[in-house]
This record gives sequence, structure tokens and C-alpha cells, in this order.
Amino acid sequence: MPVTVDLEKCVGTRDCLNACAFNAIDVIGGKAVVYENCVDCDACVRACPTHALISATPSEATARGGILVADFGDRSGIVAAVDRAARGASVNVSSVRVDPTDAAAAADAVANEAKSSGSRVVVLPHAGAGPAIAARVAATLGAASLSGCEGFTIDDAGGVRATRIGFGGIVKMSSRTAPGTTVITVVPKTHAPFSSHLIETAAGGTVVGDAPRTPGDSARTIVAIANGLPDDAALAARGIADALGASLLEADAVAGKHIAPELYIAVGVDGSTEHNAAVNGAGTIVALVSQSNAPIAQVADYLLAGDVDEDSKALLSAL
Repeated sequence: MPVTVDLEKCVGTRDCLNACAFNAIDVIGGKAVVYENCVDCDACVRACPTHALISATPSEATARGGILVADFGDRSGIVAAVDRAARGASVNVSSVRVDPTDAAAAADAVANEAKSSGSRVVVLPHAGAGPAIAARVAATLGAASLSGCEGFTIDDAGGVRATRIGFGGIVKMSSRTAPGTTVITVVPKTHAPFSSHLIETAAGGTVVGDAPRTPGDSARTIVAIANGLPDDAALAARGIADALGASLLEADAVAGKHIAPELYIAVGVDGSTEHNAAVNGAGTIVALVSQSNAPIAQVADYLLAGDVDEDSKALLSAL
């Protein structure tokens, strides 16, 4: 039985023609047409960026669900990583573009697309609004989340294994999610043409800008600055937060709370008993201080004592 076409999803990209070795498919009037000599080899199904072609005998890998990749323009720096993962697992890839201006609306549109396509892995760029959109998509789908990945693979059970980049590329970590739905952000590399279709976003959401951030007390990465920090150091701290996609807080706002980010960078913060108790649950604490005996040294994993202005600029340059 030949492959069938979902005419609503088909946008006539012609990727299927290039994939078919049997001349069993054509694009007529902007829609794919499958001929009777189709042997259902699944090549066109895997090549279709809009998930419009349906195999009559899907493989076990296809039954697990494919990959939905969402980016923001006509060129993408994450398609190579997605293609490698898809080929390795023999799963389909659906490709969509979405307007990131309203991150909440974009996330809802991507989540709906993932549901309708049956995708079990959703991939967005780890740049701009990508991390914020990915976080909301994961929450909407009840999915596992992996951020800042260099690459990933899908294992036979449907779990995802990824190499994640931490601390500005200084550290690489291996992570795995259990079988199920996973939302991933991949660090963009060389940009290539992105064959995809645009999905509409619902109007009326709150516009949160190009690079929205998670509220400070629930953010994965936080940069905290001391009150009265010199202008140069404060500017460098803001640059560090921008480079890491982190939330920027004043250290005084942390006291009395309990926060547990993956990474907490304190710039010029000596640390009080209340402050140290609040941040003690952080995965990694990096402190830039002027004195090595500052109270924050008791909880810091990495302590850089010296000229806070120069050290903060040096850290920003390294990122």
C-alpha cells in the first residue's frame, strides 16, 4: 500500500522528490501526489519537513514519534544536529517556523504542533527567545527538558541522550531523559537553509521581548550583583547575564528566599548569613569578590578574589 498525503500539511517543498529512488512521487499544483509504484520505503516520509506524508507500515521508531524542530527564520543553526539525530534513530522530522516576538503565544503554537504531529522530541535554538519558549513548551506538554545542548541522540527505548554545554562552554555534561516527550534547546552553529512552514500564533498574549527570562527565583541561571557595585562591574555583570541567558538580581533580593538554580554567579557580593542560606541549594556557586575571606567563600564552589571590576570583565570576555 503506498504512502498517503495529508493535503492540509503538504506545502509542496519537493523534499520528497529528492528522497524517492523510485520516481513514485511528484508535486502537482503545490501538493504531493503518490503513484502506485510506491513501495513504502519510508524515505519520503522521513524527508518531509511538514510531516505531511504517512507511511502505511510505520517502523517501530516512527511509532515512537518523531522530532519537531522549531526555529525563527529562513535559515537555522540547529538543523544539522537534528538531522544527525533523526538519521541515527530513523525517525521523521517536522520543521516549523514561529514568530518569537510573543514567547507565550509561540510556545503554545509549538506545543500544539507537537501534539498534532505526535512528535516526542521538540527542538528549539538555544538563543534569543528559544530557551524561554522551550521552558513553556515543556511545561505545557509535561515533558522533560534539556537546555544548551551541543548535540543529541535518541536511543532504542525512546529516551534522549545529550551533550550539554555549561558555564559558557567551559564544561560539557552528558544527560539522559527517560522515554517520553523531551524538549531540547540546541546551541546554534553554522546556519543553513531551513525548509519549513510557518505556524500561526494566537494574538493577545503578553509581548515579552526577544530574549525573555524566567523569573529570578525559578531561573536555572542567576547572576546576582551587590548594591553599590561600580558601574563597570555592574555593566559586565549584565553582560554575563545576557551571554548566559540568566536572570539578573540584586543580592539583597535573595535574602529570606530559597533558590536553587543550576548556576549562581555573585558579582561583588560578600554574602551574609541570610544570603548564603538562601543560595546554598544552588548547583554551582561562583563568587567574584575583593577579599578571599568574604562570608560567601563558605558556600562558593569557585571563588575569584581580587579586582571585581577586572575579574567580571575577564569572565564576560571568556563567555
